[in-house]
Amino acid sequence: MTIELAPHNKHGLTLASPLLAGAGAVGYADAWPPGITAAMFGAIVTPPVSWRPRRGQSPPRLAETPAGFVLVSGDHNPGYRRVIEDHALDWRRLGTPIIMALAGSTPDDWGRLAAHLEEEPSVAGIELQLPQVAHRSDAAAWIGAVRRSTTLPVLVKMPTQRAVALAPTCASAGADALVIGTGAPATGLAPSGALIDGPTAGPAAFPFTLHALRAVVPLDLGLPLVAVGGVTKLEDARLCFEAGAVAVQVRSLLWVDPAAAIRLIEELHDA
Repeated sequence: MTIELAPHNKHGLTLASPLLAGAGAVGYADAWPPGITAAMFGAIVTPPVSWRPRRGQSPPRLAETPAGFVLVSGDHNPGYRRVIEDHALDWRRLGTPIIMALAGSTPDDWGRLAAHLEEEPSVAGIELQLPQVAHRSDAAAWIGAVRRSTTLPVLVKMPTQRAVALAPTCASAGADALVIGTGAPATGLAPSGALIDGPTAGPAAFPFTLHALRAVVPLDLGLPLVAVGGVTKLEDARLCFEAGAVAVQVRSLLWVDPAAAIRLIEELHDA
């Protein structure tokens, strides 16, 4: 079974599986949980990358919550040039499409990154991660800057609580697919006693993901939809597919319970 994530793009983005490793789930395809391999996924999404290096959020970054957790990294990354220098050759050998996620930034930075990625053969597509506070005008500016700079397939990841408001703008601005989405904002208590503000993750995020997906589908925007957030078992994936998604991403499950991730992968393959 193959999945086409960019049917209106001249390059296309054809995947051998509807299961993707979500942003940062396996690092830059260099961090693999026990038993997990690249061949298990239709594509791998990198951690968010910025033009210049970012130190990210000062620790603590993680707080557990009932049925999930809050994690905020501040888009820590070594910068675009270092990522390409260190990983592009391995990506070409991998055999699984690489989708580079771009960290929330200015339209000019995203346009510059997209222009360089246009010439980078190891990258098959781009995932734009809109910030939680993004408005329609922001989305149009960011996506437009990228669309003018590259012909690569562009996936736009939207916050779940703003997906309905942003989806039409993302579609009209040039998105090839929509990713639903970044978890709802939450606050958790870290072991140190510090309060951590960030997106909901883990199983607690899934109801928000499914709700946003079911709200976006009736908009009938003509773009493939990808669900991410709290997908931990086959029933979760089935609910997303039945609602209208063509693919799902998994992230924390790969590290929290690699055996459960492998079961999910095998069950999806059988299904």
